[in-house]
Amino acid sequence: MFRRFLIIPVILTLISVAPSEVFCSETLDTIEFGGELRLRDEAFNNLRDLTDTVDDDAGEPVDSTYDNYNFYRFRVRFWAEARPRDNLTLHFRLGHEYRMGRGENTSGIRDPEGKIGIDNAWARIDRGRLSFTFGRMNLMYGEGFLVFDGTPADGSGSAYFDALKLTVHTRRGFDVDLFAAKIDEEGFGTDVEDEDLYGIYSQGEFLHAYILYRNKRQATESGSGTVRPKRETAAFGARLAKLPDFGYRWAMEGALQIGEVEENDSKGFGGYARFGWNSRRGIKPGFEFGGVYLSGDDRETEEYEGWDGFYGEWPKYSELYVYTMYDNTSRIQPNESGTWTNMFAGWAQANIVLNTCRISGRVTSFHAAEESTGPGNGTERGLLIAGRADIPLGTGVKGQLLGEHFSPGDFYEDNADPAWYFRGQITASF
Repeated sequence: MFRRFLIIPVILTLISVAPSEVFCSETLDTIEFGGELRLRDEAFNNLRDLTDTVDDDAGEPVDSTYDNYNFYRFRVRFWAEARPRDNLTLHFRLGHEYRMGRGENTSGIRDPEGKIGIDNAWARIDRGRLSFTFGRMNLMYGEGFLVFDGTPADGSGSAYFDALKLTVHTRRGFDVDLFAAKIDEEGFGTDVEDEDLYGIYSQGEFLHAYILYRNKRQATESGSGTVRPKRETAAFGARLAKLPDFGYRWAMEGALQIGEVEENDSKGFGGYARFGWNSRRGIKPGFEFGGVYLSGDDRETEEYEGWDGFYGEWPKYSELYVYTMYDNTSRIQPNESGTWTNMFAGWAQANIVLNTCRISGRVTSFHAAEESTGPGNGTERGLLIAGRADIPLGTGVKGQLLGEHFSPGDFYEDNADPAWYFRGQITASF
């Protein structure tokens, strides 16, 4: 019923926008195009299993899966955008990301070459206060708390949805999006079952409010053997934010979820809040304090209480810890990358600008939100220390250095070892 309600306005809009109306203006011959090349070096150790490759006591190598890697990602993108009519916009983007490198106990990483694909291909029709967009597009709402990464299992290669989106631009200064989207559940050559996303999202200058519905129609198994269950979730949420470049900055968001996991009822709650300040003067010092809460499942109840991250599985809290998540309940398999759930984290961050290079450092304390469902017997996930530098290298060229170190807590086994992550990249845009 909910899905039908969302689709009706889209159908009515398509019927009302007749071809004679869409192509009634003079032809415009402007076409914009551009592209991007990005080379990224990634190295990490222990972040999958929190186990050193050498036993400290015996001094001998031990088996370590996905544990010690150093590899390169090369991403290329080319886009073009045209307006053949003043109320019609066409956008097309090709993209591909290729990895090559080696892990300590593996034969190496080498993605199939030559698979340049259609990363975006959409058309937007504008008519008065209505805009209708259809095709392959990126969707990001708010800070990507629930909707950002569409295509799964391809790293940072793409984040698209195949979608229909109707936008109503109101006279009171806020926009309302009604959308229906579809993605493949798994990637990298595994068996796929598509899943559906429907939503109503209203966004004004400071306030956002939304209703989202996700339907994952059956359980799927990833290439690593992790099983994700059949799941339906409806999320009701809101976001308040004021984020100027300088001065005081703040944002908060929360959502309530209800639905089903396999044959069990489910409910969950998640939210975050952050507050900071940036100076205009000198080295532009700034700071931020924040926290995030995502509910966890109580295995003693029939109801599943864990948070459903929808399409917010990207590393928004940590590039390292996104690989180290554990849930370990009977209904969600453990150690699934991007499974942000059953977690409470608080952070403190400071940043400065030196010769146009923005440098930031962050300390994050992770705790299990409610349930001690990890390999250990406690609820403290651990402490993360991170540093980042964004470096301008000339017109259209920029670099980035990022490093993270994680010290595991008693949520993990007593002999769990620290993990680290490093990334260096150069991006050239034209």
